[in-house]
Amino acid sequence: MFGYIRPLECELKVREQQEYRAHYCGVCKTIGKRYGQIDRLTLSYDAAFLAAFLSALNGKASFSRGNCGPRCYRGKRPIADPSPAQEYAADVNVLLAWYKTDDDLLDEKKAASAASRIALRPAHKKAARRYPELDKALHESMDRLHGIEKAGVSSTDEPSDTFGQFLMAVIRFAPALPENERRACEWMFYNLGKWVYLIDAWDDREKDEKDGAYNPFLLSGMQLEDAEFLLNITLAEAEKAYDLIAIDPPSGLIDNIMRLGLRSVQRRVLQQEGCCKAGKTPPTDKGDIR
Repeated sequence: MFGYIRPLECELKVREQQEYRAHYCGVCKTIGKRYGQIDRLTLSYDAAFLAAFLSALNGKASFSRGNCGPRCYRGKRPIADPSPAQEYAADVNVLLAWYKTDDDLLDEKKAASAASRIALRPAHKKAARRYPELDKALHESMDRLHGIEKAGVSSTDEPSDTFGQFLMAVIRFAPALPENERRACEWMFYNLGKWVYLIDAWDDREKDEKDGAYNPFLLSGMQLEDAEFLLNITLAEAEKAYDLIAIDPPSGLIDNIMRLGLRSVQRRVLQQEGCCKAGKTPPTDKGDIR
């Protein structure tokens, strides 16, 4: 369900690539400090994007050289300094990981998902105490989504709208969010949430069909062309909202993610379908971060 919001790395300038990795490492270290080392394994691209976006919006990012414990052989590299943006992204990462595990457990009912849920419970409780209103909003959205899935709703609108509300809550409770940018930020994250749900559902169709899991694309019988049209409209709305947000100075990193990275992910996912129909090997986008 998560991990689709990422840059197109081959189009990043060197300093932008360093900035992205610095935010990624910064959130990872912050998770370790606030929750424990094992919870660093839940780190997602989405949390790195959130930290980078909030830092760019507030123009307060700073970096220091440091080591990554598991990759100390790489030597020192820029890492984002502790900040409210890094701390909030770390807290959100834990909450997203918790609700993803909860969703996986309901869908798959596997022992691994149950074990992950048990392991994440202490971190979730701590994050929920820090942001009780956010946790409540996320919980309510996931309850609605599970109800839609249980009812077998064939429309893509209802589940994607619910997940849009889920991700919109993430930016609504962000610290130091400029009031004059709130509506545009909420609309941007709402449409990002819709897009994430839709691209994930399309990406998982084969797996969901095999497992007998809920998937609105399977239930509606939507074809590739219609799915691409729907995804393009949703991304366009997110980009329109992004265009209304004043980021000063402009961020090449956030521009890359919003204008290139998301499109690259979408092409990769949709081309897999097109190539499978044509009997070809799906192309590998070498710009994607692995």
